[in-house]
Amino acid sequence: MTIFRTVTVLILALVEGASGQLPPSLSPPSAPPTPAEAPTVSGGTGGFRLRTDVNLVVVEATVRDQGGGIVNDLAQENFHIYEDGVEQQIRYFSRYELPLAIALVVDASGSMGPALRQLHRVAYDNLSALKPDDRVALFEFAARSKLRVGLTRNRRSIADGVADIRPGGATVIPDALFEAALYLAKTAPDRRHDIILVSDNENTLQGYTDEKRVIREALESEAVIYSIQVEQEQHPHSMVVLLPIFRDVSVAKIVHETGGEVIAAKSVESIGSAMATAISRLKERYSLSYYSTNGRLDGGFREIEIRVTDGSKDSGRRYVAYARRGYYARTEGTSSLNPCTGPGKQLASFLLGLSFLPQGC
Repeated sequence: MTIFRTVTVLILALVEGASGQLPPSLSPPSAPPTPAEAPTVSGGTGGFRLRTDVNLVVVEATVRDQGGGIVNDLAQENFHIYEDGVEQQIRYFSRYELPLAIALVVDASGSMGPALRQLHRVAYDNLSALKPDDRVALFEFAARSKLRVGLTRNRRSIADGVADIRPGGATVIPDALFEAALYLAKTAPDRRHDIILVSDNENTLQGYTDEKRVIREALESEAVIYSIQVEQEQHPHSMVVLLPIFRDVSVAKIVHETGGEVIAAKSVESIGSAMATAISRLKERYSLSYYSTNGRLDGGFREIEIRVTDGSKDSGRRYVAYARRGYYARTEGTSSLNPCTGPGKQLASFLLGLSFLPQGC
């Protein structure tokens, strides 16, 4: 997951008992910011105010070895990040888990009846594996998408919401993913964004959006999309025959572009294990941060590549990093972020380990 932010941090440094220590799992910067990025200090009544405006990119990546296994014991020196072909200096590295905002997007079309019943049985136990502060929303979709349960910490309400879904109708996947990404960006700007799609991935009807627009919205919303692809015994053949042109939607491409993964549920009974795998992926990502050397504020797309080595010349181990393919730069006039709310608060806590914020937050 890539987080591109202009961060404005305001700190009242003379707060009694304030602590500025980094979380144990967050490595300190590998080097101080360059002069162009360095913080500036200004005077003020009751203490000083620290203001720093930096173009920060945070990339979250899952790493696999050549056998497909998840690798979770790597260090900062194992990673190299390139933006548009230019290597960037990694400033921060961690496995620190930021709070999650997850949209569970459930296919409610006619073919999904058995899958929905099984999902209801396994949803509560699987969602209970999340951190207590993580929040989940439930979307259902057929020809149209609907928010059934807003972001909540109540896992039972999500499971009950799945039970209330009545299957029927066609399938429009892009609209549902687009609306879920947009919802997370607007409703939970201070959290990591993840979407878990539960569907047979068979799109049967044309909606108002398309594949490219979904990918762009997911990248701009910083949402990683995972797909639990349910294999059904039978599909509505009338849909396949009558509407073939509208089935030209690649869920696999959408997932790949956003840094997620397609997880196969070979049968309805395996939905539980597939969902457990999806949730475990949310916890296994590395967080890598850098200040982009490209200072242009042109709104252009910046392509990101992550290369991973094991640091040994004699080892034949090969790794592949899975992350979103890039981000869109901000443009002139983009306002700085409020350090009391949203991404400003999230990144201040993430980078500085703050146990306090300015008065009035």
